Amino acid sequence: MIEEKIFLKTDLKKTPEEYEYLGLKNSLKLMPEEIVKKITESGLRGRGGAGFPTGRKWQYALAQENDVKFLICNADEGEPGTFKDRFLLENMPFKVLEGIIIAAYAVKANYGYIYIRGEYSKAIEIFEKTIKDAYHSGLLGKDILGSGFDFELKLVKGAGAYVCGDETSLINSIEGKRGFSRIKPPYPVQEGLFGKPTVVNNVETLATVAEIMKYEDNVYARLGTEKSRGTKLISINGDVKVPDVYEIEFGSCTIREIVELAGGPIEELNFVVPGGIATSILKDNEIDVRYTYEDLEAAGSSIGSGGMIVVSKNHDLIEILLNVSEFFVKETCGTCFPCREGNRNIKEILLKLKRNGYNDEYKKIIGELKESIMLAARCGFGQSSVNFIYSVLDKFFKEEVI
Repeated sequence: MIEEKIFLKTDLKKTPEEYEYLGLKNSLKLMPEEIVKKITESGLRGRGGAGFPTGRKWQYALAQENDVKFLICNADEGEPGTFKDRFLLENMPFKVLEGIIIAAYAVKANYGYIYIRGEYSKAIEIFEKTIKDAYHSGLLGKDILGSGFDFELKLVKGAGAYVCGDETSLINSIEGKRGFSRIKPPYPVQEGLFGKPTVVNNVETLATVAEIMKYEDNVYARLGTEKSRGTKLISINGDVKVPDVYEIEFGSCTIREIVELAGGPIEELNFVVPGGIATSILKDNEIDVRYTYEDLEAAGSSIGSGGMIVVSKNHDLIEILLNVSEFFVKETCGTCFPCREGNRNIKEILLKLKRNGYNDEYKKIIGELKESIMLAARCGFGQSSVNFIYSVLDKFFKEEVI
């Protein structure tokens, strides 16, 4: 039986009063370039879903010459089945705050926002108090801890849109605009919030930064595999006995072992969604795959947001498909025609499938729509909106030949 690999969750049982902000204190003794170098060498990748190397993003931002830069913590977490960011905000808000300040110092940003999903009322209440206390204790504002570094942080409540998890949509929302994605380039690190260079990082990413910077050596770089460094928080839910947030070292176990860590399936297992409903499923006979970026990609799926959903055979697959399709129809921002109309047409095809029974023509058309959306959608949310639906059709449905 595998156990959790505790790296990020080392301070889980500490109170804010006991928390020492060692990562921040160590960082403020360094030049920004030295911090960026350490994060780059750690191999940390963004934990919001895209998996872009954090150090590389910071290098681009640091290189931007501008008097005003912004740092945004993306705590929107709208991916169904994902709740690891909420866990961090509610249980270790001081670690998240520490990561935000370190990141801002590393990219020379003096202004920041944390954008928290509006439904996370408890997390919002906790983090509002965390920010207020931080100003009183000299962790925010002018001359942080006597370092000469100034940083102002504000909390923004999300407007309840799934697409605002996309960094450009989130930026529009903070500016008071409708939450829809922007065309890239320019990228946010070049021209983001209010037209200024902006770094957007996920909650888990920034909390991990705080932990990495606690240590003089680069402990994180020694964890995981060559292409998947460190550990990952996984929100396991669905048909498992102990749904919760678990921390796993990359490459140390398989998907099946992670399911067993969560107590195993309640009923006979049908498939697992490795990273939220924007990722492709793995059937029961496919889950003996190592939990790494590279192994999951080779298996035709991905890490995604880290929201692992376990689905037993005690469910109607067509009803699941319709439920997911309805979600994407409602949550598309509507900017991209292929995403808006493509997802609407997929729902209509699934309704026909429910009424008339399956035939291969339905899957073929959905496959063509999937390709069109992937090519034309501006944001990653649109591009991945058909992954789950098509993978279920591909692996479970076939036309019966009499």
